[in-house]
Amino acid sequence: MRCPAAKITLLISMLWLSACTSAPVKQGPPEWLLNPGDGVVASCGFHIKGHYAQQECALQRARERLAARRGVEVSSISYLNTRVRNDQQQVSLDKETLEKVNQVTVKARLRESWYDAQRDEYYVWMFAE
Repeated sequence: MRCPAAKITLLISMLWLSACTSAPVKQGPPEWLLNPGDGVVASCGFHIKGHYAQQECALQRARERLAARRGVEVSSISYLNTRVRNDQQQVSLDKETLEKVNQVTVKARLRESWYDAQRDEYYVWMFAE
């Protein structure tokens, strides 16, 4: 007859071994980043207005790419001004996007997003519905 301490030790050992055999955590970028299939991938790096504005920037770029696939004419002009005075830097960015649509409605759906903290780059994977 076994003692209760041996049963408890056996149970703890089994739990410990099962914890060691868990699935490995995947590191690095997702597969859809290089192979988006029918969707589009867009990204946006550092944004002066913060992380939320960085996400909105990536989403806007993805929508523009989807619209361009549907025959919508998209033209975008960006004005980046940098001013340095007495070791202080001031940066401003103005972006103007013109879209010419001829009775085309493009509905988009976000499939997945990924943030690369090392590069401070936000990626989105989007599909047209």
